[in-house]
Formats: sequence, structure tokens, C-alpha cells
Amino acid sequence: MSEKKKPEDEIKFKELFKDPLRLFGWVFPYFIIVILILGIYFVKNLTGISFNEQTVSVADTTNVKKEIPMKKGGVMAPVNLNLAKSPTPEFVAKGKELYNNTCKACHGDNGTGDGPAGAALNPKPRNFHETTGWKNGRSIDQMYKTLQEGIPGSGMTAYEYLPPVDRFAVISYIRTLAQFPEVTDQQISSLDGTYKLSSGSNTPNQIPVSLAERKLIDENLETNQQYFRFQSKVNLSQDNPGAQMVKKYSINLMKVYTSFLRADGNRNYDKFVDNVIANPINSGFRPSVVELSKSDWLNLCDYLKSAIM
Repeated sequence: MSEKKKPEDEIKFKELFKDPLRLFGWVFPYFIIVILILGIYFVKNLTGISFNEQTVSVADTTNVKKEIPMKKGGVMAPVNLNLAKSPTPEFVAKGKELYNNTCKACHGDNGTGDGPAGAALNPKPRNFHETTGWKNGRSIDQMYKTLQEGIPGSGMTAYEYLPPVDRFAVISYIRTLAQFPEVTDQQISSLDGTYKLSSGSNTPNQIPVSLAERKLIDENLETNQQYFRFQSKVNLSQDNPGAQMVKKYSINLMKVYTSFLRADGNRNYDKFVDNVIANPINSGFRPSVVELSKSDWLNLCDYLKSAIM
């Protein structure tokens, strides 16, 4: 009777390489375990994986909107360009006050670009003490251009709402904070030729953007309310011949409403009728409306007038 073969006490790894299938048998269970762990992780994080993530940095802000004040338009007095070239102490003091109100928050007390509002801007506000990296340049005419037009892609917005003399006052104060190029007659002449500073100009009325937006919203709301009243009258009218024609021939009541108003149909029926016949669909009607008789058109227009009023 042969002896039973005793199990080996340890794995002979050299022998495993001679028989690759045995090696796979030892590795396969570990491979399955790794796949299971990855699968569990994926399922638990499926919700988060399904969303795109984007980190938003406050420092990416490239534009800061400044609310302009309400101002009545009128004739702007000519600018004394001698003050731009040789500013008086009083003129510089005025510029300092304007700088503190409009510029200091970003550019800082001493014009080094370290103002509290500038911390969130990218690129950072201009450091007036640096002589390189200026988008438009450091001469007086180039600084005036910056205040007039702003610098797109940065936090430097246009200050065209400031009167030209105030812009020169701000520039005069900024020029006291560091060494700047000398003001030349050619620069002053170039500014005058470009912006007509010495001849004065007419300025339009201006209102804050927020107020303008509210006015537009109110006007649109009023227009919508008027249209809804018109729509209700048409839908509720049962026996009026004009209302029946509007219902029968219209395909877009809003277009009917607006085309009647644009043609001033209240006072000029003929213009409204001509516009509809020329292009019925754009006026909100079916093409068959052109077949109406003159009396039908009169009834339809009379009804639209009464429904819109």
C-alpha cells in the first residue's frame, strides 16, 4: 500500500512559474477582491461623479460695475487746459477728494493697488508707482484715455460720467503720488483735438442703470397688462361681429395687437389694412383675411380700437 502524499508546508513559487495556470489560480481571487472594492466605491460616489465640478475663484473677477449717479444733461463748460498742465493746489485737492470717492477702494490710499475692493480683482488694480505694464501708458493723454474708455478685460471701468475737468483733477492728484512723465503742449493739444475739451460739449441726461432697468420692467409690465386686457375682451366677446372676425382670421393675437398699435390703427385704418394685406402672417392674421370686404375691415378695425382702448 502506497503512502499518501503529504501536503506541502509552503508554496514553492519557482514551481508556479513553470505552471502559469497555477499562478493565475493564486492571483485570481485577489483580482476579484480589487474589482469588488472599486465597484463599491463607484456606486457610493455615483451621484457626485455624475456632476461636473468647477472651482469658482473670487480672484477671477475681471469687471466691477459702478453705479452711475443721476445727472441732468446740459451744456458742458469748456475745460481750462492750463490746469491740466499746471494744476493749482486747489485743483489737486479737488482731485484727491474725487480719488478718495471713486478710486481709493481699488487703488489704495497711496496708489499702490492695495485697496480692499481690489483684492478680488484679476488682474490686480494698477500700482501707480510702477513704470511698466500700463495698458494705455503713463502720459497725461493716455491716462485721460483710460478714464474715458476704461480697460476691457479688467476691473478698470470707464469714468465718462465724470466731467472732463474732474477727470483732469483726479489725474493731477494721481501724478503727485509718484514720478510721471512731464506734461507737454503736444499731449494737451492732442487731447483737445480728440475730445473737443476747450470748446465745451452737450451732455445727455443720465440715470442709474438700476433705475433704467426698473423703468423698462415697469413699461413692459404695463404693456403686458394692456395686452392681457385686450386678449380677455376678444375671448369674452360673443356677439360682436368685429370680435368674431378677429377670432376667425387671427393666428396670433399678440401680433394683431402690436401691428394695430404700430400702424396707429386708432387714427389710420387704411395704413393698418394695407400692412395686413401686404403681410398677413407677420401681422398675426391668416392669409384669407385679404378677402374681407371694405365694410368687414371697418368693423374689424372699429372693434380693435374699442378693445385696445
